[in-house]
Amino acid sequence: MAAPVWYRDLLSTLKAQALLVLTGIFIVSHVLSLIIYEFNRHHTVILTEATDLADRIIGIVELAESFPDGDRVQILTAAQTQFLSMYPEVDPPLEGECQRNEFSDRITGRLVDWFSEYPGLDASVCVRSLNTPSSSGPPSSASGFDALVYIDFPDGERSIFHATLPDAPSLFSDIALAYIILVGLISLLIGWFLISRVLTPLGQLAHAADEIGVNIDAKALSEEGPSEVRRAAIAFNRMQSRLRRLVHGQTEMIAAISHDLRSATTRLQLRAEMLQDEHEREGLVRVVADMRLMIESVLDFIRGVDPTERPREADVIALLDSLCEDLKEEGYPVTLIAPDERALLACRPSALRRCFQNIIDNAIKYGDVANIECTVEDQMIVVAVQDQGPGVAEAELQNILRPFYRLEHSRNRDNGGVGLGLAIAQNIVQSHGGQLKISNPQGGGLRVEIRLPRTAA
Repeated sequence: MAAPVWYRDLLSTLKAQALLVLTGIFIVSHVLSLIIYEFNRHHTVILTEATDLADRIIGIVELAESFPDGDRVQILTAAQTQFLSMYPEVDPPLEGECQRNEFSDRITGRLVDWFSEYPGLDASVCVRSLNTPSSSGPPSSASGFDALVYIDFPDGERSIFHATLPDAPSLFSDIALAYIILVGLISLLIGWFLISRVLTPLGQLAHAADEIGVNIDAKALSEEGPSEVRRAAIAFNRMQSRLRRLVHGQTEMIAAISHDLRSATTRLQLRAEMLQDEHEREGLVRVVADMRLMIESVLDFIRGVDPTERPREADVIALLDSLCEDLKEEGYPVTLIAPDERALLACRPSALRRCFQNIIDNAIKYGDVANIECTVEDQMIVVAVQDQGPGVAEAELQNILRPFYRLEHSRNRDNGGVGLGLAIAQNIVQSHGGQLKISNPQGGGLRVEIRLPRTAA
């Protein structure tokens, strides 16, 4: 089963991946620390219990030795506690039942060291595991040790001490699990906050890069944060400044060329109209008109999107509806299908209207009608223009987007133009961060689809 889209999108972010890695390392380190601590704690607790048991028995025996032999049983009986009891007599341990381990060695060593100062006293220790069968009964469900300490007094009397020492409860219990979950949640929250602070400048840089694609005069990026971020912001602002100078310089140059060319064509037209020969005059006027059309088209293409037009929020559906109404009033066959809602987009409305105008004009010129459909998606506004013409050969679909490219057979050449309409439209769409695609739909005609990201704001 495929993961939800939002889940894949979340995990694809650098913030989420860094957070998961850091949190995973944090939790694994905690679990390993608890495992190591659990092992060492068990070892330490066992040895501490062994020492404490031996010291208790030594204290009791030392007290009993200070009283007359007749009072020994009463003294030993009175010294019993919840964890240490006296047995007057027990069954001997089964063969192999007594274990030799650090617990038994610690008790034996402690007792032997002390009893060495009292001739006649002797001690032996039998340590059994609680979860193994013994001579005293079936195995217990608890874990730990069952210790029998035999004390032989100088007069031949034997006393038997019995102690049950269960293991300390494991740290890996419900409380420990809740602790790990709590620590994991806290680390997620703290990690999310800290990583967000670190990665925020990257998001701002990406947003600024998108914004200058629409508005070259966008506000400069803040040059704050860590040194690496500051250097990136300074370099980005320097690049934006250079691009701004380049674009504005190009605009000023085009304006100057446009003025000179228009002046020249105007003078040429005036001279043409002064010719006495009507045939030559009409021919030259047509040539001047073609030159003027070509000059205006070339200048429009070079200029692309007017950088002086400020981006603002506009309703694409309202823009299309206004354009279609104007065309219908002029008698052109245009239809518009659009949802009954607003399709807001941060754009240059005049440039976008010009883009739609070029595409619709092409559809009317070469395909008789223009059927326009606008759909609104979560992150995209899609505008499709389809005509009823003969379409375009598949091999030529990408070529018709090239400047000055005209089809010689599949389109009518008598309708005018210099092959820049679609190229200008594509430049406008790309300046808004969108895509323009051309295809031959089933049933004939040509379909031009424009996809504009709503995040272009």
